[in-house]
Amino acid sequence: MHRTSRNGISHFTVAIIGGGFAGATVAAQVLRQSSATVSVVLVERSARVGRGIAYGTPCAQHLLNVPVKNMSAYPDDPEHLLRWARLHHEVNVKPCDFLPRPVYGRYVAFVLQQEIELHPGRFERVQDEAVSVARLGGMAEIRLLSGEMLLADKVVLALGNFPPGDLRLPGKTPHSQHYIADPWAPGALGAASPNQGRGKDQSVLLLGSGLTSLDVAIALRGQGCSGTIHLLSRRGLLPHNHEATAIWTPFWDENSPRTVRGLLRLIRTQVEAAQRLGSSWRAVIDSLRPFTQTIWRSLSRQERRRFLRHARPYWEVHRHRVAPEIGVALASQIQNGWIEIHAGRIVAYAEDADGIDVTYRGRKSGELESLRVGRVINCTGPEVDCRRIENLLLTNLMRENMARPDSLFLGLDTSEDGALRDAHGAASDFLYALGPSRKASLWETMAVPEIRIQASQLATLLLAGCELEEPMQHGPVARLHSAA
Repeated sequence: MHRTSRNGISHFTVAIIGGGFAGATVAAQVLRQSSATVSVVLVERSARVGRGIAYGTPCAQHLLNVPVKNMSAYPDDPEHLLRWARLHHEVNVKPCDFLPRPVYGRYVAFVLQQEIELHPGRFERVQDEAVSVARLGGMAEIRLLSGEMLLADKVVLALGNFPPGDLRLPGKTPHSQHYIADPWAPGALGAASPNQGRGKDQSVLLLGSGLTSLDVAIALRGQGCSGTIHLLSRRGLLPHNHEATAIWTPFWDENSPRTVRGLLRLIRTQVEAAQRLGSSWRAVIDSLRPFTQTIWRSLSRQERRRFLRHARPYWEVHRHRVAPEIGVALASQIQNGWIEIHAGRIVAYAEDADGIDVTYRGRKSGELESLRVGRVINCTGPEVDCRRIENLLLTNLMRENMARPDSLFLGLDTSEDGALRDAHGAASDFLYALGPSRKASLWETMAVPEIRIQASQLATLLLAGCELEEPMQHGPVARLHSAA
């Protein structure tokens, strides 16, 4: 085994595992901020980089949940996306428009490709899956599913969102023929085609009523599904839609309450004031966005638990809104009876050759109610509990005590700058995370406006390490090949 080197020049390599938005933007930032002695290797099993689940959708009716003006990949250049969209998508794009997500996927790929071309010879793409990371001297050794190994100075986990967790429904067997565990698995929604079943069995039940359910409902309609689409969740809450509103003056400060009850009282007071002045709750919630991570950090572990138990569903439907066009289409289908919303908890699940009978206890009535559907699709959103995620890399990192779940099981335990904490709580000096994996410490870490800042700050941190350390002599990407 050996390391390659180019002209004896000392190189510093950053390996990024995951090629969705987070991975692509941190790669672009590292290239953008660094000198010629720094190189990037991006490990992504998908054939396309920059898309991930969200922007890899082929459905043009899937729109961004955030307007163009807030979706630039560069926090220091807020109009970057707007300029790109007017050149490459539609000349009349406005800052408040909501782009189709496939278009945004093209933009993210463009951002990375542009930096690759501006910094030739410093980027390598590896289409493979990372399964473990270990220390090898002063380097990180990354083992890939193919058996090949890579060496790097720093490693970034940009793992994105994981599939939904398994639902243990009363009566459901592991070999269900009509249950779809992950709507974004390849070909999954094809199994819910309109030709399956007859009559009422054409209908589909989506478990969950959040953003994932709305995306799946849109995709099903796009595929020609003509049956009733049922959405069932414990509270039956739907995401609100965006509306134009005046800017509300930020009101949270260091003297604000540090309890969930106090914060809710404060927000309600602000909403009442906004309404009296002709504004709305949307402006109040939006004014909190720059402070949400600070607010989360200010809460004790007990208060965070209280938020998760009592306030989380209500916060999410107000905070994570949909494009106005999606809101209008949803309201129309509900009014026409094509989409039905149910609130309750499933108590029985019985499957036969033609479909499924689902019985649930209504939240308000307390009565048992039944639905007959052809398919049931798990739309509860991504799993965040690392103990339940089927991912070889995460499993091995925790087995080797190099990573641990956070105490609330919202993601990985990380330091304030994104370094993974090991089983003893010590922050790593070479292994970092960004995006949804940092939910436990940041709460708001799922959307582009937050992740792009993380990507920029993390790149700066990694490169500061490059200047402080004397990198080992190796090429742009050091490889160790498996003896097999």
